[in-house]
Amino acid sequence: MKLLQASFRYPVVGITVVIFAAAMCVSSSIDPAEKPSTTATASSASTKDDGALFTAFVSVLRHPRCMSCHSRGDFPRQGDDGHPHAMNVRRGPEGHGVTAEKCSTCHQDHNLVGTHLPPGAPNWGLPPPTTPMIWQGLTDAQICRSIKDPKQNKNRNLDQLVEHLTEDKLVMWGWNPGEGRTPIPMPHEEFAAKVKQWQAAGASCPADTGNKI
Repeated sequence: MKLLQASFRYPVVGITVVIFAAAMCVSSSIDPAEKPSTTATASSASTKDDGALFTAFVSVLRHPRCMSCHSRGDFPRQGDDGHPHAMNVRRGPEGHGVTAEKCSTCHQDHNLVGTHLPPGAPNWGLPPPTTPMIWQGLTDAQICRSIKDPKQNKNRNLDQLVEHLTEDKLVMWGWNPGEGRTPIPMPHEEFAAKVKQWQAAGASCPADTGNKI
């Protein structure tokens, strides 16, 4: 009789041990202290900018409407082909022409109505010779460093640079250049959003790959 009672007790003890061990394994597998956290890593990766945010909008800076004033030489350019301005127009000491050939002689603060008539916007002119902001022949990385450099961008900090790029009326003229001219294809709202996203992520410049214009 004692042998029979013992045989009933030992299976119960064995089952209890198995259940306890299984519970410990399950508890261990879901212990949050032992699970590697991926939240911080994913967050860091999503906010890290290797310059791609700048290259997302640099095509606007390379567009003929912008390059007319930011190309090599001491003169503005015209047309999608970037030919030198007619009438031998020069930059001048302040970027607004020389002697009788001042920019304001033909260019008002708005576009004149009609195909190929003089375009216009407030403060029409080239960057001054002290900070000419010439981008032609520069890589994406060099353009990025150039526009961020206070010694080259008329002493603008990052906030002022973003304001200039997204709100300045002369810059915005590129999206409304007048009849007979090709406007910047990227919508202004999209361009402004990308510039501000670049700023918010730290305004990083891309690696210098050697791609130039």
